[in-house]
Formats: sequence, C-alpha cells, structure tokens
Amino acid sequence: MNDNELIIKILDGDKDLYAKIMDKYHNELFKYVYNMVNNYNETEDLLQEIFFKLYKHLKKFDSSKSSFRTWMYRVSKNYVLNYLKSSKKRMSNASVEYNDDINQASENIEEQAVNDERINLIIKAMGKLLKPKHYEIMHLYYFSNLTVKEISETLEIPDKTVYKAINTSIEKIKKEVA
Repeated sequence: MNDNELIIKILDGDKDLYAKIMDKYHNELFKYVYNMVNNYNETEDLLQEIFFKLYKHLKKFDSSKSSFRTWMYRVSKNYVLNYLKSSKKRMSNASVEYNDDINQASENIEEQAVNDERINLIIKAMGKLLKPKHYEIMHLYYFSNLTVKEISETLEIPDKTVYKAINTSIEKIKKEVA
C-alpha cells in the first residue's frame, strides 16, 4: 500500500495505519532532525512532536501538490527551525558530525571507521565552505536521499537552483577535501 492509499484509509477512520507511516519514515526523519539539532534526546522529542503534528494536519496534505514524503520534510524542517528559534539555539554546521551507527551495523569495523572519518571530513568542509541554504540542500540530497524535485518542493525553490547548488557545492568540497 503506498502513502496516498494509507492516508486515505487513515482519514477514513483507520487510525492504526498511521503506525505504518511512522515505521516507514522514522529512521530517515530521525537522521534529518538529528543533523539539525545534534542531540539525541531532543531529536526523539521533536520526532514525536513532528509525527503528532503530521497526523493532526494529515487532512491538509494534498497529493496533487507534492508527495507525502516531500510534505513531511517541509513540515519537519519548519517545525525544527521554529523550535531552534524559540529556544534561542543556533545551529553550528561546523560542529555537526555524521553518525550513522543508528541504522548500520558494520561487519568490517576498520573499513567503517575510515568511511565515517571521510564522511565527517566532508561534512566539516560543507559546514565551513557552504552557505546555510547550500548546506541544507546537500544534506537533503546526500544524507536524506531526497531527489532534486523533492528538495525543490521542500524548500520551495526552483529545480535549477537545487542543481546549481549541488554542483557548485561539490566543486567547493572537492577542492577542500582532495
């Protein structure tokens, strides 16, 4: 059953199906929120609040305007940014570290350590070299696996802007990391 079919059934009264949506998107949304707040406990709390907000406003979702996934990311982004503003916290992209231990168990620990170190180096370069909007685009593209179209819809910017941001960001990062 796809997202739209699930949503229709949920709105028709089968509220238990919402757990399927939560299960499907929990891990990827966790990574996205965690990389914005860089705190495990805050991420867990925010994720619960975001899923509640998504459920509460599910009837506002319009599948003719975007996919559920895109709408979910837009709602999540806005919620977390409002949280960060209201709590007077500031994101420090340079101190964000990639940690994919949440979903992966590596059979080759040395290989994983080298890979994690390389990814952390790239993320630090992203935080140092990129404007906040470009950093967000790169994070959505590479770490949340959103398509250019989904990023465009989530951030409400043209596809061409997303393509250009990705390409110029890659060039900047290559020069720094190479």
